Order: sequence, then structure tokens, then C-alpha cells
Amino acid sequence: MKFRSIPLFKLFGIQVNLDFSWFIVFFLISFTLAEYFYPQYYPGHSFFVYLFVGAISAVLLFVSVVLHELSHSLVAIKHGIPVREIDLFIFGGVAMIEEEAPSPKVEFLVAAAGPLCSFTLGFLFYILALLYPVDDLFNGIINYLMFVNFALALFNLVPAFPLDGGRILRSIIWARKDLLTATKISSATGTAFAYFLMLLGFLSLVQGSLINALWYGFLGLFLRNASKVSYEQTKLSVVLSKFRVEQFMHTIKPVLPDETITDFMVHYYPIYRSEIFPVIASNGRINIIDLQDIKNVPKDRWDLTKVSDISKPLEVYVSPYDTLLKAIKLMNRYGVDELPVVYGNTVLGVIKRDVIEALVERFFLEEKLKGEAG
Repeated sequence: MKFRSIPLFKLFGIQVNLDFSWFIVFFLISFTLAEYFYPQYYPGHSFFVYLFVGAISAVLLFVSVVLHELSHSLVAIKHGIPVREIDLFIFGGVAMIEEEAPSPKVEFLVAAAGPLCSFTLGFLFYILALLYPVDDLFNGIINYLMFVNFALALFNLVPAFPLDGGRILRSIIWARKDLLTATKISSATGTAFAYFLMLLGFLSLVQGSLINALWYGFLGLFLRNASKVSYEQTKLSVVLSKFRVEQFMHTIKPVLPDETITDFMVHYYPIYRSEIFPVIASNGRINIIDLQDIKNVPKDRWDLTKVSDISKPLEVYVSPYDTLLKAIKLMNRYGVDELPVVYGNTVLGVIKRDVIEALVERFFLEEKLKGEAG
């Protein structure tokens, strides 16, 4: 069973969500701080006081993570890259940036924004600690936040894709080669770093430190999988960017507004077998009907209902000169399997998800066969 993320709030129009796995690390951090960090450096309080301060520290840590991811998001949006949301989960947070950067420069700026934000927060807490040199729990929270922000920045600067440092490395290689080669090299460093973390986990287990072993092990597995998935997604993006919608679209004749649903089902649907159909509205604009709209109309009223009565304004579409990458991203964003192909005020046809997926499957099959032959 998969739980949905909890929507928290919006920042600059970006939805921030909380995954249920966050509660695991929240309690783990709170307990660790209450059991070890605060009693060791700030003795003299009860466990429940330490637990309360640890919980506050854990929440403020994730505020720092949100600011880190928000920095990525704002720089991406500034350069025309849409950001759907920010998700907080067991390993921190991730900004759901929907597109690849258009250039190495933009890739570098987006990737560097997060660590720069964390370094800035670390220095601010360092200055605050100097201004409040009192040996109490409030000073402990300040010092903890200083440490974790510096640690967050340094960890993310490790040149291991898809960490920020790996993306910075990719941007540097991309400036000299191509995106796919840059992603392949930076993903290899990500995989190597992931195995290094798993090795640290094994050594921690040998030394009897189960908590550290679990953290290193899970983080290593997460980075290894993320590195592999990120490379495959980039490879997919590069492939789909090579093809235009016009090469794979299905031509469809628009439905006239005076046609009834019965006329449509007899004369249009059997020929085109599409989920959506363009309709020429009475004002000359392009509307859309889909099969679900038709199913909502009782069959005994099909002869009396015109397609224009159930048509909807055209909201999302692609040009015949758009890439298949843009088409599949629009499909994913709007949760549809077909998109109208429009040029000017003329509907040329539709592009279907299964056609794009078949192309992708064929590409990976050919790549696999080439690898086996080699």
C-alpha cells in the first residue's frame, strides 16, 4: 500500500509535501539528539527536555532542507524550467524539477544554488552562535543547525550524480562534450560513491554500530538507484528530443459542430479509434471531446445531443514541430494519454502515449541487442 504525501504549504507557488517516511527520520534524529548530543554537551536536564529540544532541532533541520531545495527551484524557475513541487522524505528533500536544464551554464547555476544556500545558513548560525555565547540549550540548537547546514552543503557537493556536486560535474563535462556522455560519467561517480557508503555501512556493522550501518547502507542503496534512474531518464530525454511529433502523430479529421453523438460514433470513431477528437466550434475555435464525455450521455439521447454540446475548450496541445519529449512531459503533467496536434488554428491529428512508449521500448531493445552483440 502506497501512502500519498501530505501537502503542507506553498512557497513562491511551489507546493511543499511531506512523505510519510519523513516521520521515521524525524523520530530518529530527535531521539539521537536527546540521547547523545545534548546530554553530552549540555548536561543537567531531563530526557524529556532533551527530547523536546531534539524535536525542535529536527523540525528546523527540515526547514533548512526546504530552503536548500527552494533555492534550486527558484533558480530553475528563473531560467524557464518548471518545478512541480518539493517533497520531504526520509533522506531529506527533493525539488521535482520537470525538465533538464537547457544548457551547461543553467545546470551549473541550478545545482550550485542549494549548497550555496546551505553554506549561507551555516555562516548565519555561526555568527548567531558568536553573538549568543551562552552555554545553554538554545546555544546548542544554534550550533547544531550550524553544523548540519555545513554538513548538508559539503555532502551535496560530493561529485556523485544525482547529488548537487554530481550535477555540477555534469555541467562541466557537458560544456566540453554532450549531455548524455556527461550524465554517464557523473552517474558512474555516483555509483562509486554509493558503494563507498555501503562499504562504510559494512565496516560500521563490524564495529557494532548498527544505527550508522543502517544509515550508510540505506543511503548508499538510495544513491545507487537514484544514479541509475537519473541516467536512464536523461538517456530517454535525449532519445525523445531527437524526434518530432509530426513523425508519429495520427491524422484525424475534425468533427463538425452539428454532428450528433450517433453520427460521431458511426462515421468517426470506427475510423480513427482515438480517445480524444477535435471539434470545430461555432465560433471557429477548436474544442475537444473525449470518449468519457460521450459515455456520460445516456445512449437514448445520442441522436439528440450534438458533439458541440459536450465539447470542451482546447487547453493543452502540441505543435507538429515539438519534440516527443515535450509531448510525453505534457501528458504526464496533465494525466492524459493523447494530445491534439495543432498548427495555427488547425488540428492536424493526435499524438498517443503508446506510440511514444513503443518507440522507447524499441530503442532500449536495440541498445540491449547491440550490447549483447558487442
